[in-house]
Amino acid sequence: MDINSINRFIENGLLPSHTLGLMGNHGIGKTSYVHNTVREIIAKKHGLPLDRVHVISRCVSIMDPADLIGNFQEFGGRTYSCPPSWIPTCKAYDDKMAQLYEENGMHYSRLTQYDDIYILFLDECKRGNAVIQDGIMELLLEHRLFGVDLKENTYVVCADNDNATIYNGTRRDPAQESRIKNFTFAPTDKEYLEDFSRRVEAGQIHEAVPDFLRKYPGFIVLPTKTIEELAIQGKKGPSPRDWTHLGECLMNFSNNNDDITTGNVNFLTEIASAYVGFSYAMKFAEFCEVDRVHEIDVKKILQSMDKVMVRVVREAFKNNIKLAVPTCHSLLELVKSTRLNEKHEKNILAFLECCPNEAIVAFVKGWMKEKKDQFLAWRKTPRRYKIYNAALMNKEGKNGGASAYDAWVLNFTKMNNISVSDLDRDDIIIAA
Repeated sequence: MDINSINRFIENGLLPSHTLGLMGNHGIGKTSYVHNTVREIIAKKHGLPLDRVHVISRCVSIMDPADLIGNFQEFGGRTYSCPPSWIPTCKAYDDKMAQLYEENGMHYSRLTQYDDIYILFLDECKRGNAVIQDGIMELLLEHRLFGVDLKENTYVVCADNDNATIYNGTRRDPAQESRIKNFTFAPTDKEYLEDFSRRVEAGQIHEAVPDFLRKYPGFIVLPTKTIEELAIQGKKGPSPRDWTHLGECLMNFSNNNDDITTGNVNFLTEIASAYVGFSYAMKFAEFCEVDRVHEIDVKKILQSMDKVMVRVVREAFKNNIKLAVPTCHSLLELVKSTRLNEKHEKNILAFLECCPNEAIVAFVKGWMKEKKDQFLAWRKTPRRYKIYNAALMNKEGKNGGASAYDAWVLNFTKMNNISVSDLDRDDIIIAA
């Protein structure tokens, strides 16, 4: 399930008394998603500031039973369960324990903030040993430990790798499986690229990483079969987490005035190999050395598509026509996040008029699909209608008849009461 769908479930369907499970391969962002997006959704859901929602994260695979169960204390010949300090306990339990401590001349420390919300995140659940697996049964179903209730509105979230052929771990029995509401965590390439772009804007990662992944989106999350093959061979392959870490590394190089994304392919390959594996590192280093050098700054296109920039773009596409489509994709990402003014709109038109038909069609189809209202607001003059239809439609008629493009021209000019020569004008507004 993609991020937007899981978000919708958490916002509108998930109850605090239910346990959410996120399943998927390693490094695809499950932990980051819980610590950031889930926390933000829960804060909004309960009308609280973000700093009042706390994620308590524990890796089940390294826990011993005492880490979960806690200990027991004796008062008046009876023993009472004392959960570990990281468990947010309910006020009724704390009140009872505070009274017992006071009666025995002791001070009880309340650690739970009752007006706040807690998300108990149990990572790598299947890797826990059999005793731990039994120990979390009550926690997953009843949201309590040895009869001690968690604080009300405490959310429990689990995360696991779900491929038993390549990951070590125990298999949940049906009783435990039934306690978890499992969803396959599968963000789309678009969602990953949007996240990478946000990190670039925040100065967290080097822009070379999302630039590369926009061209090779299949490398963001490898197919399970590829992961299995790499595991058998003992080789490393990339995950979204690896690409993020590589981007952070390259950004740190750049911040230290040592940008290694150009000028030293061998060194960049060695560095990138440590993060994403050798074969993917070679591809990345080659991209940085060859493709990125000739890439066009889409920010300049949007802001100042003057005669000089038109000449630069035309020359770039003439020398390497394969550069046109990825440049269109990069520009579209920028356009979608920009409040367009008339200057921006004219610059987009001037850029498209430099592009081969394939790139024009890719740009406009993507724009219509992802932000249709913005596209329709832009497509308001004859010249802007023409640029797309001229690229999309067949201009060769059959058996001497009119072509699809000729038929469109005839119909469009008649409907809008304009001449054929008016199709080259950008100062006439066509009614929607």
